[in-house]
Amino acid sequence: MIIREILALIAFLVGTFFGLFGMIGLFRFRDPYSRLHAGSLCGTTAVFSYLIALLLLAPSVAIGARVFIILVFFLISAPTGSSIVAKFIWESEDATRQRSAMKREDKSL
Repeated sequence: MIIREILALIAFLVGTFFGLFGMIGLFRFRDPYSRLHAGSLCGTTAVFSYLIALLLLAPSVAIGARVFIILVFFLISAPTGSSIVAKFIWESEDATRQRSAMKREDKSL
């Protein structure tokens, strides 16, 4: 019993770690693609870790099955949402200006 609780605590701490540093990345990065990457990493990894911890602490098989179904749905929907946002950013006029500015700043190209 105590091993499950320790593993759940570790999963909660990992989720908090990724969530905190993902939020820092949202404010630190300049271009929208890096911000999107930080946000999707923050969302997917942190929530996945929290759901794993909840799965470990589930008091019954029925509740564990429900958490597992939520986990599978989240793993399908989170990258899909990030992909839709990335496509919207790519097609927006502001992103075209951002890409042009990045090419001018990067001398290695």
